[in-house]
Amino acid sequence: MLNHVEFVDSCMADGSSNQTRIIERMGVNSNSFRKFMDPKTYKDQWSATQNGTYWAAGKLLAQVAYEKELAKKSGSGKRKSAAAGTGSSTKKAKTTGEAAPRKKTSAELKLEALELIQRINAVQGVMEGVVYDSCPQVVKKIKDFLQREGMTKANLLLALGDINSNSLNKFLSGKKQDQCGNVAYRSAYVFFEKCRILERKSKSAARLKNEREHPHGFSLEKARPARYVKWLPPAFGAGHSAW
Repeated sequence: MLNHVEFVDSCMADGSSNQTRIIERMGVNSNSFRKFMDPKTYKDQWSATQNGTYWAAGKLLAQVAYEKELAKKSGSGKRKSAAAGTGSSTKKAKTTGEAAPRKKTSAELKLEALELIQRINAVQGVMEGVVYDSCPQVVKKIKDFLQREGMTKANLLLALGDINSNSLNKFLSGKKQDQCGNVAYRSAYVFFEKCRILERKSKSAARLKNEREHPHGFSLEKARPARYVKWLPPAFGAGHSAW
């Protein structure tokens, strides 16, 4: 949160932008912006992630970083082009045919990942409190999602409701259903169900099987270990000996 606020403050301080322009670029309303910029309105800094300005500011930060990187590469490319001359460019075009697609920068990939998370969380109509994927199935989805270009665990933690990293790590290292009571289980299931709907993917055969075998969903409460009470024979009457 501090990085977001510091960036906005610096833009207004150095005159590179003003509050009205920043709000327009982020696409948020002024009330949300003012509340986000005042840390006293939140019980802790992570509560600010519920404000849409947080995600909009993160997107703007990534976009600004991308624009700077693009401008830097553009200037470097012009210098190289002038030095090489038009002859070599023509020769290269004839040899390779069409130019190879430009590889996306790290800033671009992070921006796209952030935009994807925003679109996923915007999906409505997913029932909460009922889970039709097992813990191992959700773990696999998390690991696969983190393999997407530009995706980071920090952004995923925020996307899942700003859950604690220890909770996520504990869930990822769990066995079978022993982490069914972990908040990461419920949050990640809802997130990936929204992702499935956004990407227009059908339910898998494993998912349909789970719905048949667990019509009310998997348990979200960790099973408590059985308690055993040791039985002892009645005590002997007062004054009597066991011998």
